[in-house]
Order: sequence, then structure tokens, then C-alpha cells
Amino acid sequence: MNKKRRTWLLNQTLTAILFFVLSIYIFFTTIQSWASSKSTKPIRPNILPPPISPNTSSSSPSMRVKVYLYDDLPTKFTYGVVEHFWTTLGFADVAKSTPQKLKYPSHQHSLEWHLLLDLTRPENERSGSPVIRVMDPNEADLFYVPFFSSLSWVVSRSHFENGSGQFKKYSDSETQEELLTWLEGQEYWRRNKGRDHVLVCQNPNALNRVMDRVKNAVLLVSDLGRVRPDHSSFVKDVVVPDSHRISAYNGDVGVEDRKTLLFFMGNRFRKGVKRYFEYKDPNGTVNEVWRQVSQKLPLIKLMISCDRRLATMHVTEPDCSACLCSNQSGIATT
Repeated sequence: MNKKRRTWLLNQTLTAILFFVLSIYIFFTTIQSWASSKSTKPIRPNILPPPISPNTSSSSPSMRVKVYLYDDLPTKFTYGVVEHFWTTLGFADVAKSTPQKLKYPSHQHSLEWHLLLDLTRPENERSGSPVIRVMDPNEADLFYVPFFSSLSWVVSRSHFENGSGQFKKYSDSETQEELLTWLEGQEYWRRNKGRDHVLVCQNPNALNRVMDRVKNAVLLVSDLGRVRPDHSSFVKDVVVPDSHRISAYNGDVGVEDRKTLLFFMGNRFRKGVKRYFEYKDPNGTVNEVWRQVSQKLPLIKLMISCDRRLATMHVTEPDCSACLCSNQSGIATT
């Protein structure tokens, strides 16, 4: 090694040593200064803050998840399905009622009806809700599609007389196809492949015709074990209770003045189960369903971001090694 090379290495070594010593000095000086500034303040234990009450967080509109209701969805997918149901039973007078007076049948999968009623209530009556309805879709975090999918499947099992002595069949499959045609024509459905949309399909057969095309959406299901694993999972969807078809007792016997409350948790029959599954209370089960849906929002945004990165990379098929959009994530669903 020549003399010039040795001199250069020596200079580099001395520079490195000087920089290291200077860094150590700055570090300890900073620590000492910080400790001195904190010495006059009492040391507080690391205590987690108290949990925030649902009503507290939901009282501020800015903290609530913004939901856009497709109120321009043709009525054939909502109130029209209810009209068909009553017509099949021969109650034409009920079927011809106005939407405000139309009665949804006492059906175990009635969440689709109660979520629509909830979003159409005045906002001052929804002060305890985790979500707030917005009228501008550009402001929305989530989009609710109010298709009565479960009732549509029920109606398709029967026929009704059309007035001329003939019987006309209601087709749930055709209604599903028409719904998808309408949805796929919507800008906001196409924008994120439906990932930020919410649909109710409590009946395991609901949306069966088009499930491959709506599986990206947040699905509200009652029986996850009867839905294909590649269509629904705990990761992105919400399991909701069946509605009790027997009206709750509202007599004189109350529980307000009792110090101890005993109740029966089970029943011999599967469809027996439970006052707190009563959808008629808008501030009870309905709010809890919205709360569960709103908690999916961070994951929804993550999946949308992943989709956009794949599009930027010109990748047509997603990498399913850690798939979140379907149940290939290793999370058991049964």
C-alpha cells in the first residue's frame, strides 16, 4: 500500500472516530437536558384512557362513518318486492298501500327493511347511531344498497293471480340480474369494484345468482356457514341476527324496579331467541349492526388501496397469498 493510500485511510478513520464521539456527546447531552426538564413533573402511571361511550362518539357528525343511501334505486327492488309478497297472499289492498303505509311482513330476515327505515328517519332521531347519512355521494365512506334480497327470494317461491285468471311468476333471478345491471351502471360501484358498498343477504339463498359479482361488497349475513367461503368471510362481512317473528311482550310486568334480572338464554327450537334481537328498537340492534359495519371501514380502505396499486402495476389478477377480499386468509368460518 503506497503512502498516499495510507494517508487517505487514516483521514477517513479519524473522521469516523470524531463523528462517533460527537454523536455520543450530543446523545447524552440531549438525554440529560430532557431528564432535567422532566424532573419537576410527577411521573404518571401508564393508564389507558376510559372507553368512549358509543353515544359520545356518535354525537359528533365528524366522527361518524358517512353512509350514502341509494334512494334513487328503482322501487321494484324495495317496496315493489313487498307489494309482490302481499299480492301472492291475496292481499291486494295492502300491496297497493303507499310506501309510507306499506307493511313489511313479519319475516325473520327483516334487517333489510329496518336498515332502510333507519336511514330514512330524520337525523335528529338518529343521534345514537354510529353512522350518519349524507346526501352527496362524494362525501360518503360507504354506500348502502337497499335491495330486499331475502324477501325477493321468498316471493319467487310462489305465484299470484294477475286478474285475468292466469298466474304470473315472480322471478328472483331476473330481479337480481336487473339489480346488477343497475349497480354496474353506477359510477361509485365501478370506482372501487363495489368494495365500499353494503348489501343485506340474510337468507343463505339471497343474491345467489349474482354473488360472484357482489362478493367484494360488505355482506350482512345471518348464517355464514351456509355461504361459500370464497363469497363471504368474517374478514370483510358482518354476521347479523335473525329477527324474532313473535312480538315481544309489552305488558304491565316490567323490570325497571328489579335489582336482579334472570332470563332464559336458550330454547329447544332454533328460531325461539331473544329480546335483544328485536329490530323494532332502532337504537338497539340496528345501531349495533351499523357499528359493526363501520368498523370494517379501515379494512375496506386498505383493500381499495391494494386494488389501485395493482392497477398501477398493470396486474390483472391479485396476489392471494394474503388475500383479504375472500376467505383465503386462513380465518375459519365454521
